Amino acid sequence: MEPPSAEHVEAVAWLLTAPYMLATLTLDATGVRVGELEAATLGDLDESRQAWLVRAAISKTRRSRWVELPDDLYAAIVRRLPAHEDRDLSAPLFAGVTADRLRMAIGRACRDAAVPHFAPHALRHRRISLWHRQGVSWAEIGERVGQRSKLVTADTYSHALIGDGREIERSKLLGRARRVHTSVHTTDAK
Repeated sequence: MEPPSAEHVEAVAWLLTAPYMLATLTLDATGVRVGELEAATLGDLDESRQAWLVRAAISKTRRSRWVELPDDLYAAIVRRLPAHEDRDLSAPLFAGVTADRLRMAIGRACRDAAVPHFAPHALRHRRISLWHRQGVSWAEIGERVGQRSKLVTADTYSHALIGDGREIERSKLLGRARRVHTSVHTTDAK
């Protein structure tokens, strides 16, 4: 698998609605599995450490781990959440985003942006490749992305080195997400 370039991820992310864009940027920044992102709940979020807990029951390795979020991405995600007193801790952290819907949204955006098609899982390969290029050890990469061993991580991902090696310019994309607000829904208690 050849991971998408930064240019292609940016072109696709620009065309996505804010929830899908934030999910895509999160996959690109963290290397988590799509199923882990889909299963994340508001109760898994630890605001003091700017991370969410991938629970053992969700993790492919059956070991829990913390997924640290970059400051700018964390702020964009939290900005879209309901007020603390209105939060249902069992609600999805990425509301409305499922693996199938994200795959479809990225596929359509690839087509519309005229870039080579890539699936959400390719962003995991891209992140691991970037970390490897940045000198992060296979052991540390494996720990961050929830692999059982550094040998499995190196064996699985060493072939997936991206050509450009450039990080995406998240700030422009997050600026767009800030301008798109979710609607507020209230219910009348009767």
